[in-house]
Amino acid sequence: MPFLTSHTDVEAEFLARALPEDATVLEAGCGRKSRLGQHRERITRLVGIDLDADAGRENTAMDEFVVGDLSLALPFPDEAFDLVYANFVVEHLDRPETTFREWRRVLRASGGLILLTSNAANPYLGAARMLPERARVLAKRIGPGVATRDVFPASYRANTPKTLISLLASAGFEPVEVDYVATLHRYAGGRRTLARILRGAERLLPSTRRSTIVAWFRPAS
Repeated sequence: MPFLTSHTDVEAEFLARALPEDATVLEAGCGRKSRLGQHRERITRLVGIDLDADAGRENTAMDEFVVGDLSLALPFPDEAFDLVYANFVVEHLDRPETTFREWRRVLRASGGLILLTSNAANPYLGAARMLPERARVLAKRIGPGVATRDVFPASYRANTPKTLISLLASAGFEPVEVDYVATLHRYAGGRRTLARILRGAERLLPSTRRSTIVAWFRPAS
């Protein structure tokens, strides 16, 4: 398996293959910004849902925003969307089984699910989870540039490859492609030597233990 280091490149490739023309898309946990704006030539309607009302209403990429809890039933009819997209959302889910079933319910039979999430099987992320909350917030602010207001508690209840694939299968999904991407270098905060060290550390790991999971699933046939 190639040594992948850009989760956004993998995501872009999956979206290019998964998005039909004139797609209706749900971004689950849309937050303040969306990379789906880069694919608007194939998206006719982009709907966002997030529990953070202020963040969602600030997201100008959305055609429509709904305040909602992903752990509960979604306020959409069956088979309403061609694609569900979740960008670093799965790690925050308290009831992933319920959430995944709802994602399947609102997807058309020909639809797809694309998600990016942290890989709890990564030993370096596991060590980082032992740090105090303030230290983890600081690392995200200095490294990937995540604002403090946008750092939320994570439960990691579906965040190993085996658990994620199993729970999605139970909800009615099957994998199209799952890639494991080395992304810890993003926490180097522009320090090139540290970035090289972090990439080298991840290169030594089995591919399924690299820090970010980028996955494309479809409704099971």
